[in-house]
This record gives sequence, structure tokens and C-alpha cells, in this order.
Amino acid sequence: MKRKLLVLTVVLFVLLLLVSLALFLQGRDSDDVPVQTGAPAEAGTTSKPSPPPTPEPTPIPTPAPQYAAQLLSLTLDAPQAASSAVLDGNLYTDYTFEGGTTLTLSSDSEIFALYVIFGTYPGNWTLCSGGTEQPCGQDGFLHECVFLDRPGTSIELVLPDEDVMIRDIYAFSAGYLPTYVQTWHNIREDEGADILLFSTHYDDELLFFGGLIPYYSAVRGLRVQVAYMTSNYLTRFSNYRFRPHEALNGLWTACTHFYPVTNEVRDIGCETYWDAVSIYGTEQFVEFQVEQIRRFKPLVVVTQAENGEYGHGAHILTAFSVERAVEAAADPSQFPESAERYGVWDTPKTYLHLYGDRSESTMLNYELIAPELGLLSPFQVAQAAYRQHVTQQQWVAFYVCSYDHPHDSHRFGLYRSLVGPDEEKNDLMEHVSREAFPIG
Repeated sequence: MKRKLLVLTVVLFVLLLLVSLALFLQGRDSDDVPVQTGAPAEAGTTSKPSPPPTPEPTPIPTPAPQYAAQLLSLTLDAPQAASSAVLDGNLYTDYTFEGGTTLTLSSDSEIFALYVIFGTYPGNWTLCSGGTEQPCGQDGFLHECVFLDRPGTSIELVLPDEDVMIRDIYAFSAGYLPTYVQTWHNIREDEGADILLFSTHYDDELLFFGGLIPYYSAVRGLRVQVAYMTSNYLTRFSNYRFRPHEALNGLWTACTHFYPVTNEVRDIGCETYWDAVSIYGTEQFVEFQVEQIRRFKPLVVVTQAENGEYGHGAHILTAFSVERAVEAAADPSQFPESAERYGVWDTPKTYLHLYGDRSESTMLNYELIAPELGLLSPFQVAQAAYRQHVTQQQWVAFYVCSYDHPHDSHRFGLYRSLVGPDEEKNDLMEHVSREAFPIG
């Protein structure tokens, strides 16, 4: 009897535990059910939680279409000889229009950009389109690209009072322009140049400086300003009147988009340094160089060899003048006119081509393959740029000087420095920056 009671007691105890566990689990499940708010659910339906709000999709802006501009066919309201010369796409043909002439250009499509290659410096001229007048020519560019304020199918070019020679006119539709269209700029005075290169003639900057311009302009992204010490624009030889255009084409190919400055004195043959002095004097070159140094406030000045590369007297005068100019540019008492206009400037580093002992030379590497140059090397680009000097290709003895040449275009010597000697000896910009030598 006692044994039966014990078994019954154990059974009841287990049942009690099971019931307690079931009640506990039921209460726990009820805690997970969200509280229903708002209108009660209809009879016979199961209440469900409200879904979280779906965020509004962020609109992705549609990029502006990128497409190539089309070269437009033009008609010119002018004599046939004029139309043939300026609409033929040939740099070596031209037509001179009388001062004050208005040229009317028409196209079947709207003209968005106009590219004019002048044979003479045009001065200020006006572009009229859609009832608007757009002033042009203020920068004195021989190759000028103008983006129209108001595109139109018929536009007018109002020339200044002086006679104007035009070599070519091109017009384009909307879109990005072909690479041969030169959109020149001037370096702003508050930016300054990283490198100021003094070249005696059009093409010396390629023959004796090699890939310097494409390397520092395109690969390094620096501001390289070229200054020519003589002008073929003024030369009496007929084929030399093309050389300023070839120089611009060469610089554009070499990837600098900063318009060069030119010392407006004639290019005259100088067999010796004393020939150059008798023709140009000594002060004229120095004064021009001092003005450019003060204007562009370069971190580095580069110029030609003291021996004139191959003994050219004007090259020697350029080198010796730069040696004086970098000192004079820092002295307000010398050439005070440009000092008053631009202030003074003490150039941190000055290099001459081939200067000094070979063991101390700074050697530039123009042979690296650069994505910025279309997988060409700076040296190859310099060679392509020199080929733009079409009238000079007859001189087979002249070409961009490589390592094996006596006038190796890779080699420079540090003539003057405010930052001590070069250590790595492979970069003109070693130890200098605009942060270390600010303008103003």
C-alpha cells in the first residue's frame, strides 16, 4: 500500500513539473509578440507587424554626353582667293585682309568653337554671333581658339584697323575638340612657373633640352614656361615666317599648353659670341630675361650651354645673360621698371645645359614609358615635337640629342642654388617646391 502511494506521489510531482514548464514557455512566447497599435484587426485575421518603410532610391545624375566635336564645312563671304587660302587647312597658305574688314562665316550646323590661325599678330578683334559681341585677341595668340558665347550658323569676325593675315580658320560643333586644336593659356602671376626655360631659337628647346618639356609638363604635371630669345617672325627669309607656327605646334605636341613668350628681336646668324654682342649688345638679353624671371617667379631656370652647344654665338649670349639675370632679378635697383611691375624674385635653382663636371651632372630620364604620353617616352614625344618644325627638317645634322651625342639633352649642371647641391642628381625639382618658395 505504501509503495503504491509513493509511485502515485512521484507521478503527480512529474505532472506538476510538466504543467509548470508549459506555462513558463507560453508566457515567454507571448513576450516576443509585438504590441499591436492602431486599428484593431478584423475578426478572423491574424495581426502582423507593420513592415519597415522602404527608403526612396537616391537618383543617379545622368552625366553630360561626351562626344567628339565635328569639323564643320564653312563658307566665307570674301573673294575666292581668300576662301581658298583660309579654308584649305594648309598652314603654308594665307590671305591678308584689309584693316576693319568684317568676315562673315556660315555653316549648316551651329558653330560652338572657332579656331583661327593668324599669320600676323591680330591685336583685338571681335566675334559677333546671335546679336552678341565677344571680344577676342587680348592675349596676342597667333593660334586662338574661341568658344562662342552664343552658338550660331552665321558669325562675323570684325578685324582691327590694321591689315591682318590669316592662314586658317576651323569651326566645330559641340563636343570635345580634336587634339590638334590649340587652346593656349597664360600662367597666372599668382601661380608662377615651376620651370622657366630660356631657348635662343625656335626648336632649341627640343634639340638640346630633349624630353624636358613633355616629362615635366605631362608626366609630372608641372607648369613649364618657354621664353624664346629671338624671333623668326621678324626674319626677312620667306620660309622663316612659318617658324613661329611650327614652334607653337611643337610646344603643343610636347604637351605644354602655356603660351610662350618671345624677345622680339630678329634671329641673325652669329658665328661667335662677339658677333652676338655686336648685334644684340649685352643688356637687351639680360633685361628681357630679368622681366620674365620676375613675371613668372620660377622655382627653376634652365638655359643653354656656355659653349653655345656647337659654338653658336647667340646661344652663348643667352647662357651668359641668364647667369647675370638670375642675380639681377633679385635686386630692385636693377631694371627697376620690371621690378615695379612684378616685384623681384630670387630663383631657387638655375641649371645650364652641359654645365660643370660630368660627374656632378644632373641626368634626366626621358626614356621611361609614360601612360600620360600614350605609352610613349618623353624622348619620343620630343622627337615628334621637333618634326613639327617642318622647315628645319632639311638640316639633317640637327635632331634631338640622345645619350650618345656630344650635346646630350639629358645632362644639366647646377649653376646656382639657394637650397644646396643636388643629392639624387636626377631631378631639376629636387629640394624645391612652391610651399617652400611661395609667391607674395
